[in-house]
Amino acid sequence: MNARRLICPDRRKIEVESYDPGPVPSDGLLVENLYTAVSIGTEVYNWIHGSEPGRQSMFPRVTGYCSVGRALEVGSDVEGIQTGDLVAGQGNHASHAVLRTSYNRVPGAVDPRQAAFTVMSAIALHGIRVAQVQLGESVVVFGLGLVGQIAAKLARLSGGLPVIGIDLDAFRIEKAIQNGCDIALHPEKVDLIEEIRSRCAEDGANIVLESTGKPVVYPTAAALACQGGRVVALGSPRGTVDMDFLTNVHLREVSILGAHQPKTPDDDHIYYRFYKKRERDLVLHLMAVGRLDLDDLITHTHVPESCQEVYDELAETPVDTLGVLFDWTR
Repeated sequence: MNARRLICPDRRKIEVESYDPGPVPSDGLLVENLYTAVSIGTEVYNWIHGSEPGRQSMFPRVTGYCSVGRALEVGSDVEGIQTGDLVAGQGNHASHAVLRTSYNRVPGAVDPRQAAFTVMSAIALHGIRVAQVQLGESVVVFGLGLVGQIAAKLARLSGGLPVIGIDLDAFRIEKAIQNGCDIALHPEKVDLIEEIRSRCAEDGANIVLESTGKPVVYPTAAALACQGGRVVALGSPRGTVDMDFLTNVHLREVSILGAHQPKTPDDDHIYYRFYKKRERDLVLHLMAVGRLDLDDLITHTHVPESCQEVYDELAETPVDTLGVLFDWTR
């Protein structure tokens, strides 16, 4: 098969190569991708460093984990998917991919471009699950990248009131107000603690979703939570956190909770129903019925051959950037 994929031969290098996806197992699918979505935080970090912190760099390496395409071949043990169905999966950046277990049938009403962000939407949804947002609880989303923007939408759907976004980027602030936040703030233009307290029923936010992935943000995130509030680590914080734990956390009984989406169970359980496939099916259903519209958050679509330029820009000077796609149909 004449398939293509993105490959990283070394740090800060990425290119298109030909490859063979291999045979289709009985529990898998061969998918011809329409789009793959870039996870700007995780992908760009690993593209720069070659691995996650504490792990050995390995090259060459593939990248990407968000894909959507048409099923070309369906394994004999696969149920619910037929040849020709649109499938969202956890595939790399490639024209074709063999997927096993990590795939969901996309309803006909869903735009394939939005379906490419199913996994990233499930990441945001996992943060909402961990936070246990209740109707009327105040929610601060700290960091308004794509996952933060989706988390704000889901927080509002879950009954968060108010939902307040925080970011340094004026473009992201504007998008957040248009899409999911009751208000969005620039942290250098207001006194954040006073502003948050004035807009919440308690002495801070019930929930702070930390979506930047920057360890330096945590002291402020904890200070924005109310007494007994929850800070949820939604973004992946690579590095150490230096903070006054006694003052910011212990004395105020603030809980800090990790939300790492891969920890979502693979299978249904009587005590936790929201396993991976169900969560991703829910994301797609919300898209289908118009309750999770990501169209306004998709800012860039590129041909795969421009990958080096795309990653250079994402690493150094991203401008007005949220959802980024590679179009494998061109």
